[in-house]
Amino acid sequence: MSGYLLDTNIISEVTKPSPEPRVVDFLYEQHDLWISAITLHELAFGIGLMPGGQRRSAIEDTIAAFTEAYQDRIIAVDKDEADCAATLRAQAQKSGKIVQLGDALIAGTAKAHELAVVTRNVSDFKALDIPLVNPWQA
Repeated sequence: MSGYLLDTNIISEVTKPSPEPRVVDFLYEQHDLWISAITLHELAFGIGLMPGGQRRSAIEDTIAAFTEAYQDRIIAVDKDEADCAATLRAQAQKSGKIVQLGDALIAGTAKAHELAVVTRNVSDFKALDIPLVNPWQA
């Protein structure tokens, strides 16, 4: 493992007026950070559900700045990522665990690129064979 794939909740955290300091510190301390195209989809979906207004505009601006800063570190889902996701998801389901498609695709992306998933929602990925980091925990 050489780097970290940021889950949607990590980027959402930095849109808050007072983000969790441990998350902000983690982002500043690491140099090998990546974003999945699936995360961008989840962020855009969340914004699409919000009513118009200043809060939505502020979140859109923060996410746009974050995406711009990471534009060369966005990983698309292609055959390798999809194959890894399918394998991980099938293994989880065989052991009685149901994994959502988005989470499986994020995990498959991490697996294909030898990255750890950085998330607060460790339980969403627990059934998958990937390294996890929760910056909310010391």
